[in-house]
Amino acid sequence: MDIKVPGITGSSVPPELLVARHEPLPGTEARPAVGQESQAAYSRQSLERSAQFLEQTFRLFNKRLQFSVNEEIDRVVVKVVDAATDKVIKEIPPEEMQRLIARIKETIGLLFDEKI
Repeated sequence: MDIKVPGITGSSVPPELLVARHEPLPGTEARPAVGQESQAAYSRQSLERSAQFLEQTFRLFNKRLQFSVNEEIDRVVVKVVDAATDKVIKEIPPEEMQRLIARIKETIGLLFDEKI
């Protein structure tokens, strides 16, 4: 399956980066069993390939993507940066939300000593 962007040559998406979407029916969402950690849906290598592909695509629009992991909240943070000025255009999740999540985790840590 090739995806073409009009006006941009060589814009087809490599087939190894395409992932079939399987939407669950309402009420049939998978839930992990109690005491069982959820497994990563994608390998680190496939995620890195996808991130590189996104970075290359955004360069066409004079933008850069920066992927990082906020260790404090254990989440991926994506910054959209203007390539010409190095100014951050958008941060996902926003910095305020990251601070809020960190505070909530800290508060929960004060209330509870262990995970069940």
